[in-house]
Amino acid sequence: MHHSCRPLPGGAREADFRGRRKTAFVPSCVPRTRGPVLSFQTGFKSNGIRKNAMNIPVAHTNQEYWDLTAENYDSIFSETVIGRVQRDAVWRELDKTFQPGMRILELNCGTGVDAVHLAARGVRVVACDLSPKMIDAARTRLGAAGLDALVDFRILPTEEIASLVAEGPFDGAFSNFSGLNCVQDISQAARNLARLLKPRAKTQLCMVGRFSFWEMAWHMAEGKPALALRSFKRKPATHISAQGAVLVLYPSVSDMRRMFAPEFRLRGWKGIGVAVPPSCLEPFARKVPGMVAGLAKIDHYLSRAPIFRSMGDCVLLQFERLSEESPSGGKPSSS
Repeated sequence: MHHSCRPLPGGAREADFRGRRKTAFVPSCVPRTRGPVLSFQTGFKSNGIRKNAMNIPVAHTNQEYWDLTAENYDSIFSETVIGRVQRDAVWRELDKTFQPGMRILELNCGTGVDAVHLAARGVRVVACDLSPKMIDAARTRLGAAGLDALVDFRILPTEEIASLVAEGPFDGAFSNFSGLNCVQDISQAARNLARLLKPRAKTQLCMVGRFSFWEMAWHMAEGKPALALRSFKRKPATHISAQGAVLVLYPSVSDMRRMFAPEFRLRGWKGIGVAVPPSCLEPFARKVPGMVAGLAKIDHYLSRAPIFRSMGDCVLLQFERLSEESPSGGKPSSS
């Protein structure tokens, strides 16, 4: 799923997040349409439950948002020129990590594009999403592919994956694009995930990044320098659109490393969509697919280069589940 989050106030590891919520005019990146939308303060609480700007429980609001988005999700991202190029970049890493015969867990599976891709390679997948409409679309895709025996789609929010503990341990896990950005307490999700994985199991997490060079350039070209400069550091916000509202958080790579410790070690990370533009430029990309293909080749080199990899539309992080006797910490590799 392509969606972009911070632990509850007073919850575990709250200090791991450095950004603050604030009222701002922010770029829309959930789903992959970059038109400007209003962002409102999201600090309301009732009985300990965080609520969004419209005073609706966030988990309920997120589900409604993605239910409404499900019908058009593939056409606005998965099937676009830019969407396919960005997904191919993630698939190259997934294909290297997850081998035929493995049984893995997918979080925020959306319409099932990634699960079906892996199933076609002989990987068994338990794929979860909070949106019943997304799961309906995923099951339709799976039936058309004839791979029903290899994928089990579940209506299950990431916040509730602990309920799968009796079905583990899994050989690995992943979440593609920005689903994890919409999880309120990533630290708790990390702890729950650790209970489901074998020692040394790999986890690939693709998330919307905190800085996008293309986003900044796009706003500069539109004559909006203030908005362009704000893109240097995306702030947590509630995304309001025709589809409803969804809470979007932008943890940094360092934030993610801290929140996944000590159960996981960050082994490496790369940028996704460094040279390839975001999907707001899809109309342009359809006119020059050859240029986009060329930019994808450039991405192959820039995506792991220091500084440049931080400028991608998304970041892809690889974590390793540590055994209980393994030392925590350790610096991530440059890969």
